Amino acid sequence: MLSMLAKMPTKKFIKFCLVGAVGFLIQFGFLLLFTEVAKLWYVLSFIIAVSIATIWNFTANFKWTFTNKEKE
Repeated sequence: MLSMLAKMPTKKFIKFCLVGAVGFLIQFGFLLLFTEVAKLWYVLSFIIAVSIATIWNFTANFKWTFTNKEKE
């Protein structure tokens, strides 16, 4: 894992961190939404929130962070 990060260009690493930070905010926001507003059981809310954040992270990293269009 560390060797992979050492080879990753700085710009891609920053993008990767930004996607992860937004993913955290998405997960936390949906967890609060489903638990407090929709009154779902907290375990079910957590599962749904993690699923949404995972889809976001995968899609954003695939389309924005790890595109081959830019030259590093």
